[in-house]
Amino acid sequence: MKFTKRIMAALAATVLCVSTSVMAYADFYQEPASIKGVLINSEFEVAQAAELGVSQVITNFPMSWAFQSNMMNAYESYLNALKRAGISVTVIVLNDWAAASYSPALLPVAQPSGANYYAFNTLSEDGLEATREAARRVTGRFQNLVSNWVIGNEVNDGQAWNYIGPMDIDTYCAHYATAFRTWYDTIKGANSLARVYIPFDFRWNVGQVEGFKFGVVDMLPRLNNLLRDTDYGIAWHAYPEVFEDPVFRGNRHAMDRPDTYIINLNNLHVLTDYMAQTDMLSPQGTVRHLILSEQGFTSLSPAHGGECQELQAQCIVEAYEAAAANPYVEAFMLNRLRDEQVLIGQNYAFGLLDVNGNKKLSWEAYRNAGNP
Repeated sequence: MKFTKRIMAALAATVLCVSTSVMAYADFYQEPASIKGVLINSEFEVAQAAELGVSQVITNFPMSWAFQSNMMNAYESYLNALKRAGISVTVIVLNDWAAASYSPALLPVAQPSGANYYAFNTLSEDGLEATREAARRVTGRFQNLVSNWVIGNEVNDGQAWNYIGPMDIDTYCAHYATAFRTWYDTIKGANSLARVYIPFDFRWNVGQVEGFKFGVVDMLPRLNNLLRDTDYGIAWHAYPEVFEDPVFRGNRHAMDRPDTYIINLNNLHVLTDYMAQTDMLSPQGTVRHLILSEQGFTSLSPAHGGECQELQAQCIVEAYEAAAANPYVEAFMLNRLRDEQVLIGQNYAFGLLDVNGNKKLSWEAYRNAGNP
């Protein structure tokens, strides 16, 4: 009998602990001190991010990791390190083909298409349940460590980053909205204060390509009609129009008018002016949350004679200042902390560190950006 009482007391204590934890999780949002951020993907980089002085990081989570205990443990350790460092976290959930090995119904196609990432499967009830279960796995584990969630990547480019097969824009938007709402409801159920974002590249008004690629100006009103009751936010990629050139000022396709081809830091107000329209406001009547979740400025540009570290540093500071001047921007995330060798051949030297980990001129420039 005493043994039974001890077990019951322990269970009661456990229930109390779990109940308290759930309450704490539901209240979690780590408010960043500034908009300054960068993409990192390992616990090793946390100390470097802290040294850089960023208040936010964005990081990738391929869905295949959700089914591997070693990857989940490592990722949780990494997120805890960021929390201890006082850095707010935005996680991008990416449906990689490898996830099909663990949950075949999670993928919308039976064979790989060559896409980088895939849409969450909303083509069947099995796919919806697989998506819901995967969302539970991730949000349940990390609910008190993640402030912002981005569902997919550059969803206006459905051929490369959110593949579900060719379809007209209305059908495509309906499927993405279903996937987004599934994640949104699951995230909000785990942490009511978390924010959830729809990601776009900078192609605002470019038309569509055979049912795969769409202009954001065509997608946004459709998605808004389907999701206006949610507090969805926008995760924008504000690159210069030519990735091999860090200069964004004067980009000829980033025009100062509503029908501009692209929107970057040269004309960001076009996007925020659009989102400030009455029909686009959140359920609370406010302009929706906006983060600039990916932009890079290369230090290796053929247009400027090759190595151009000083120009990279200058453009990063100008871009940060342009973002900070817009009252609706809540995050400015540089593409990556460190160069990757595989991207150097394309002149995409977006890092603040070179491939060997040496600090570029842009490191100090970005660290000081926005400081008095």
